[in-house]
Amino acid sequence: MGRYGRTVIAIAVIVIAAGLILGFQRISVANFERGGDTPLGLSLGLDLQGGIHIVYQADLIDPDTGERVEVSADQMEALKRTIERRVNSSGLGEPIIQILGADRLLIQLPGVRDRERAVSLIGETARLEFKRRELNVPRDVTEITDAEIVSITADFMPEPEPDPEASPTPAPDPAQPAPPPDPAPLKLMVEFTDTGAESFQTIHNRLFESLAASFIAFQSGQGSLTPASSIDITVEGSEQQRFALSAQSIERVQDTNTFAFSLPFEPGTSQQPSVEDARARLGDSPAILFTELQGFADEDTGLTGDDLARAFPGQHTTSQKPIVNLEFNDEGTRIFGELTTDIVLRSEATGYRDQIAIFLDGRELISPQVNTPITAGTAIIEGGADFTIERVRDLALLLESGRLPIPITLIQERDVDAILGADSLAKSAVAGFVGLGLVLAFMTLYYRLPGLIASVALLIYAALVLAIFKILPVTLTLSGVAAVILSIGMAVDANILIFERMKDELRSGRTLLTSINVGFDRAWPAIRDGNVSTLITCAILFWFADQLGASIVQGFAVTLAIGVVVSMFTAITISRTLLRFVATARFMRTVRLWLPSGGSEIPQPAAD
Repeated sequence: MGRYGRTVIAIAVIVIAAGLILGFQRISVANFERGGDTPLGLSLGLDLQGGIHIVYQADLIDPDTGERVEVSADQMEALKRTIERRVNSSGLGEPIIQILGADRLLIQLPGVRDRERAVSLIGETARLEFKRRELNVPRDVTEITDAEIVSITADFMPEPEPDPEASPTPAPDPAQPAPPPDPAPLKLMVEFTDTGAESFQTIHNRLFESLAASFIAFQSGQGSLTPASSIDITVEGSEQQRFALSAQSIERVQDTNTFAFSLPFEPGTSQQPSVEDARARLGDSPAILFTELQGFADEDTGLTGDDLARAFPGQHTTSQKPIVNLEFNDEGTRIFGELTTDIVLRSEATGYRDQIAIFLDGRELISPQVNTPITAGTAIIEGGADFTIERVRDLALLLESGRLPIPITLIQERDVDAILGADSLAKSAVAGFVGLGLVLAFMTLYYRLPGLIASVALLIYAALVLAIFKILPVTLTLSGVAAVILSIGMAVDANILIFERMKDELRSGRTLLTSINVGFDRAWPAIRDGNVSTLITCAILFWFADQLGASIVQGFAVTLAIGVVVSMFTAITISRTLLRFVATARFMRTVRLWLPSGGSEIPQPAAD
């Protein structure tokens, strides 16, 4: 039995994994989330849990002629993405959206009951906005006055108190000379009152939040790196000192009201001043002024998607890198020219290169910098390594979806009653259990021990299929349930072919294990060809359903294909391994247990 132990253990691990996936209603690992309030956490379609069924038609009219204009495939795709993004961000659930024909859009919202909100959200035209993003915007820290500051001095950070529970530091090796210690950095130590310390801690926390937001924006590829907020410090003493610090250069001294600020290096050097020089510059009664430099502030410009004439992907003529081309109408050209000119003038005066942040439905798409005044009405957006051809195309498509806007007309709307959906689900479950039960009973009663093993493999098949549906996820509909039941029959068909071949091999006088192996080997070509033919049919059905927008047929094709693949795995791998495993037991070698009927005409096979 040990020969097949590893395979049996692998099968057990797969079955346990499937059981855990189905056993937990919701699965959440990092950003991966699956499951819900439905049975087993499966994603159910409109016909199984009720919801809303809506069909829109694009209604684009030429303002000059008053005639309808044919919409392009890209425009319909942009409309689909916009609606899908809106529904996902609104909490209405996961929509099923398909383009029907050339100008219609089918939207299904399983489990949604608020029809008016859904129609209002979907029917609203996308809003594209261009905002001016000013960088390093100063804000006087008025909440901290001179009365909130107790003392100002230059000093070193105090040594932290030793932790009594910490492990003792090992004694240095006398044979190894100790490296010279790094010089302690000199700090500007400012002690606040209780209220002053609390106010400054709030500012310090805000600086860290800005730093994190800046990093996340850069990682997500939203244009160039937006600077984080910082604090500008002016110290009036024997001489004036002014420097700006980020959140990382400020720390609180343990649990006191004192904050330590890193002092800048001496001009032209990489060293800080000595403690004596620093204190001499502070004098006897220094004063300090804080100014918060906010990382950025967005300001409305009046430039919207209505002013954008066209957005399309392209390549830079010199560098050949992917870019997004923008073309504005007359009003957009005027506003954009004035905006970019003012940005360049400010950058020359302050040294800060402002950006133009582009938002679609309140979500930032990108925030490119402005390098030169753009007054001709055409502009390009270029980026770094993350600016691939695919991203440029998607970005242009999103800009187009906000610019269109494609007017859409509601032409069909209906609610699928939750009671009807629950009734369909209950009947589907009953049909599935009855069908599976009848197949298991037939296999066990007719094929005896091999039939019992095939029944176990079919139960494993059912668990694997449902686990795959949950993980992908696959939206299960009535047609999908029918496909699953059909694939059960195909899995049984594979086992029948195998068992009949085994019977022939036993009749020819082969041993039990040899009959199992030869039976599987000779039945495999027929099983393979039959299932591959079914998979090809599924692919054809899926393609035609995608072209015609027939979601029911599409769901049938997907679920049937998954069921066929899993049925091949269970019939060839699981059934074969379990048969071999059981056949190694001496008390299981009675020939009557392995034949569908009789067995007296076949002699007891020799031992393997």
